[in-house]
Amino acid sequence: MVTNEIVVGADAAWRRAGAVDWALQEAVLRRMPLRAVHLVDERRRHADVAPVTIDGQVIIPDPVPGVDQRVLDELSSYVAAADPELDLGTDVLVGTPSRRLAELSGEVELTVVGRRGAGKFARLLIGTTSEYVAYHGEGPVVVVPAGWQARAQAPIVVGVDAHEQNDAALDFAFEMAELHHAPLRMVHAGETMDGLVDERQAKHPDVHVERRLVEGHPVEALLDAAESPAAQLLVIGGHHHRARTLMLGSVARGVLHHATTPVAVVHERS
Repeated sequence: MVTNEIVVGADAAWRRAGAVDWALQEAVLRRMPLRAVHLVDERRRHADVAPVTIDGQVIIPDPVPGVDQRVLDELSSYVAAADPELDLGTDVLVGTPSRRLAELSGEVELTVVGRRGAGKFARLLIGTTSEYVAYHGEGPVVVVPAGWQARAQAPIVVGVDAHEQNDAALDFAFEMAELHHAPLRMVHAGETMDGLVDERQAKHPDVHVERRLVEGHPVEALLDAAESPAAQLLVIGGHHHRARTLMLGSVARGVLHHATTPVAVVHERS
């Protein structure tokens, strides 16, 4: 069962990333509960904790390490100040961050993770956690680059492939465009797919749709569409979980590794 909630993964460097701020903006706009999750690795959690004996039983204490507790306290103060009327909270979970966040993505409406990268190498780095969640998640997973800044009413860009299933990605893109009062820029190859667009345009009559035909490599076309003029979000399709593969297609991988704007990978839920 999918809960009406946004989950954002946050590590010790969350202030330098944009994921928490992006998720907060979305939670305030949607009036939706936000859960900022900090993951503690199982092995590191017990590394400095000595077992104790109580009534003849050996028990390993289950504390949150000091550095992780500080992260949790900082997150709690930050999200609490965002909007007193919203259900905004923090949580600490134990496990491998990438796997736990991917599992959580199947339980919530939207999952947000940050993307590594700085300076001239920013386009080449994504980070193993973000990459894993984007590949293996379920439902919409938004990857937010470091240094993200809000772009009010900037376009939403969605890539559409005539040979792939586009329903979830198109639905998400139209919903985001309507929610953010932004135009929708649809990038596609070959067929115009009027039926797919017309059906959703009827549900979202206020969304202005602009169509662009792909010329050249699709990754470059999508990146160009997201940068000229600058978009606030680039939406691409994920996979069907009934025929799930271990990796996304080359276009999705290229976009994730090179985009300078947040990317939503929208998987078809099982």
